[in-house]
Formats: sequence, C-alpha cells, structure tokens
Amino acid sequence: MLCSPARRMAHMRIDWACHVIRLTASPPLVQILLAGTLLTRTAFFMVWPFLAVILLRDFHLSPSQIGSILAGASVAGNLMGFYFGNLSDRFGRRNIMIAGCFGSVAAFVVLAAAHSVLLYSLGAVLVGFCRSAIETPGSALISETIEEQAARELAFHARYFLANVGGAIGPLMGFMLGIVAQQTTFFLTALTYLVFAGALVAGFRRTPETVSPHAKEEARLSKVLRTLRRDHRFLMLIIASFLAYAAYAQVDSTLVQYLNLTGSKEGVGLVTALIATNGLTIIVFQFPLLRLLRPYDLYVRIYAGLALFIAGFVSYVFLPMDSYPGWILGTWVLSMGEAILFPTLNLQADRMASGRLRGSYFGALTLSNLGFAAGPLIGGVMLQTIGGPKTFTLTVLIIILGG
Repeated sequence: MLCSPARRMAHMRIDWACHVIRLTASPPLVQILLAGTLLTRTAFFMVWPFLAVILLRDFHLSPSQIGSILAGASVAGNLMGFYFGNLSDRFGRRNIMIAGCFGSVAAFVVLAAAHSVLLYSLGAVLVGFCRSAIETPGSALISETIEEQAARELAFHARYFLANVGGAIGPLMGFMLGIVAQQTTFFLTALTYLVFAGALVAGFRRTPETVSPHAKEEARLSKVLRTLRRDHRFLMLIIASFLAYAAYAQVDSTLVQYLNLTGSKEGVGLVTALIATNGLTIIVFQFPLLRLLRPYDLYVRIYAGLALFIAGFVSYVFLPMDSYPGWILGTWVLSMGEAILFPTLNLQADRMASGRLRGSYFGALTLSNLGFAAGPLIGGVMLQTIGGPKTFTLTVLIIILGG
C-alpha cells in the first residue's frame, strides 16, 4: 500500500533527524570541518560569482579575459590539490589546512584591496591554491577520523550537501544585504576563513594529531607517484571522473549559451529556472537518495548516476527551444544524477585510498576536476561548429565512455 503524503513527510522528517543525530555524534574535528564548509562556502558565494561583474565594470575586460582569469584560478587549484594532499600525508592535516585558511584570508584581503588586473589575477589564483589546501586534506581527515563506513559516507554526503547549500544561499544573502558586486565584501569572506582557522586550531588542540615519524619517507612524492602509477583501478577512476565532470560542465556553460542564442528575455528566465531547479534538487533529494541507495554497491550507484546523466542529456537533444517544462524536467533528472554520482565518486576514492596515503589519493582525484575547466572550452567549440543537439549527443557518448 502506498504511503499517504503526510506519512511520507513524517518518514522524511525522521530520516533527517537520524542524519542530524549521527552527524552530531561524529568526532569534533569533523563537525568543525562541516560547519566551516557551510560558513566559508556561503561567504565565498556572496562575492565570487560577481567577480566577473567587478572585472567588467571596473576594468572593462572582455569575456575571454575574464574567463581566462577565472579558469586560471580553477586550474591552478586543481593542479595543486595533489601536492597539498601529499604534503598533508607528510606533515599532517592540521598544518596544511590551517595554512590554507590563513592563505585564504590573505587572498581575499588582496582581492578586497586590489586596484589592478594583476592583483585581481594574483588573488584569484591564490584563492584556488588555498581552497585545495583545505578541501583535499579535509577529505582525508574525514576518511581517517571516522571508522564506521556508513557514518563516513554520511559525512562525505553532508559535506557535499553543505557546500551546495552555501552556493545556493550565498548569492541570495549577498543580494538581500545589498553587498553583491562590492569589492569590500571580500573582507567579509576573509573574516569567515579567519573564524574557520581559529576553530581548526581549537579542534586540533582538543584532539591532537599524531603524524608517524616515518610519514615523510613513506609519502615521499616520487614514491607516491610510483604507487599511483601502479594502481590502475584508481587511475581509471580519475579518467572516468574527468569525463563525467567535463560532461556535466556543459550544463553550466554550453546549455546556457544554447538557450540564449536568440537573445530573448525568455532564455534568461529559463536559465534562471534551470539553475534554481539544480540547486533545489540537490538540497531536497540528496539524503533521501542516500537512504534509498545505501544497500547497493558503490559501482551500482555510480552507474545509476551516469544513467540519469544520459537521460538528461538525451532529453536536451530532442527538446524544442520553447519547451520550458521539458527543459526543467530534463534538468531535474540530470540533477538527480549529480546528487548520486559526485558524492559517490569521493566514496569510491575513500575505499581505494591507501591508509597512509589518503591525502595523496584524494589530491590525485582533484586532477579530475580539470574536466570542469576543459568542459566549457570543448562545449563552446562544439556548439559553434555542430550546433546544440549534436553537442549534447556527443556529451552522451562522453558519459558512456566514462561509464
């Protein structure tokens, strides 16, 4: 018998309450990391999406120049993720994460005080560096701090969820406070990273970190590279993740351009609706999906996420431009795939990571994030040369290759 809507809502509230209780029972350092993720990502998205507006308004840069600055920051951070992960294996998570927080404070102060394109570029790249210095060791910290597998999975899902919540409410809060596209807002973001650094210092003082005296030798960079080169399964995971991210990047870039080719106001409104659909889907459905798929192997979850990606992009191939409900439904299906796939890829890396080299493994996985940087370029070229439907058809083939 089907449950009534009221009963389903009651089950959902109970499920959420159980998740919250389990998270509050997690180690203090994990709680600090999760709270810091929500705080810093909210403040980050109050201002970062509007950096392009500042560069255009104050320096009259072209879209390609602005894109180069933002892409450079992303690529720099992802390339350094492996190195910071390796450093955290050698010298401890504490030192690298706290250094990353203070580096973020400096980076956002530079952006707040910058009066030249060079300083803006320097600040943006430094933001990318420091984000990797926090997030990569943070993943390793969760992996090695929580012993129970189910609780560890919940913490990874919670971190992804809170980052998305911050990305959703940050711009809205900035708009409500009247501080969007204001250079001084970078000072507020710097303050949140300072608070996060203080919380980490207090957390590690309460729970001291023990670094093996042999860690420097065991995690020597050349030795780690040899280990990763022999781990063919993990290398395939990196390649598959790169392809999945490159495909997903078409939603943020190619799809937006395709829907606005006519230059009509309806295109802008539809893009706004699709962005809202994506964010709300992640927030509402991520934990119910976790509960639904928990009995299944991680590979089954990965294939389920990829299948939903394929279904979403196949709908993009055939949808007429004026089918607003169709575009929203297709984006909802694709977003359900995102809610399943992206956290699960981190869980798969956690299962594969060597205990003493978790930071290096999670750092190596960040190289797959370069797909987010390559995707818009590839998609833009395809859109210009072969058109939207064929671009989305090739995207489906890329997803199948990743699978």
